Amino acid sequence: MYSVFTLEKLDNVKIILKDYKPKIKKMMDIILEIDELKTNKIFSENISKIRFDIAFCNDETIWQINKEYRQKDSPTDVITFSLFADDENALIYRKTADLGQIIVSVETAKKQAKESLEREILTLICHGVLHLFGFDHLTKKDYDFVVGIQNRVMERL
Repeated sequence: MYSVFTLEKLDNVKIILKDYKPKIKKMMDIILEIDELKTNKIFSENISKIRFDIAFCNDETIWQINKEYRQKDSPTDVITFSLFADDENALIYRKTADLGQIIVSVETAKKQAKESLEREILTLICHGVLHLFGFDHLTKKDYDFVVGIQNRVMERL
């Protein structure tokens, strides 16, 4: 199985998209090798390719999206719109699973960055991919699982 993704800017944010492509590709290769994720429907279907989109924006745009779709009146770091989510309505066509979209606020990532902006953005994308697979963190156990996988991926990246 391999992944295909598109990168776009929703606003005039300062990010060089082409710099992220090889790192996201490697991240996806790592994610697809993780045994704990193999229980996900994406691995049991006859799928050869997964596809998703990543959009970068500023805080104002993600604030509007967060307010409209999640009823939260504040900016956030990452939002996902999942089309797959490991359920019976998964979008699979010609052996391709369309996972959905990840939206990252570059401004919030910049504020949160401990090591570098690039590292923070990649961490948010990794987190978003896990959400697109259907992994959530509504409980402490689920949070520990998602963040644990995310940290393992980022260590290997």
